[in-house]
Order: sequence, then structure tokens, then C-alpha cells
Amino acid sequence: IYRIINTPTVGASGAVFGILLAFGMMFPNTMLYVFFAIPIKAKYFVIIYGVAELYFGIRGTQDGIAHFAHLGGMVFGFFMVKYWKKKGVY
Repeated sequence: IYRIINTPTVGASGAVFGILLAFGMMFPNTMLYVFFAIPIKAKYFVIIYGVAELYFGIRGTQDGIAHFAHLGGMVFGFFMVKYWKKKGVY
């Protein structure tokens, strides 16, 4: 447990995932193209990506990716969009 708790992380991927979730909430029916060929609505893409991050985070692979930081960014993005809607910003 000591090794897991004191593991430093570097990067802005959590913020990127927050923006991804905010995009999915604000423009849920926008069509995205995965690999430039597979159409999928933004809301479904975000859900699938979030579930994948949760799966890989729980699985605990030593892949060097902070999956729970990504999920934390998504949680922050969710509450930020809710706040914006309440205040009438969006």
C-alpha cells in the first residue's frame, strides 16, 4: 500500500478527461468518428471510455497510466457542467 499511495504522477490527462466529459454532456448527440470511420454519438463514447478507465483502474495493471486520475477529471467535469447550467453560464 505504501508504494501505491506515494506514487507521483505527471500530466494533464485528468483535465483532458474533464473536458471530454463536459463535451459529452453539452453536445451529447454530436457524432464522433473513431479511427475516422466508426460513427458514435459523443455521449456513448464518453460512457464507454469512462467504463474502460474504471475497468483498467480496478484491474490494477502496472501500465503506468493513472486511470483514477482520469476518472477524477471526469467527475470534476461533471460537477463543473452542472454548476454552469445552474448559474446559466451554459
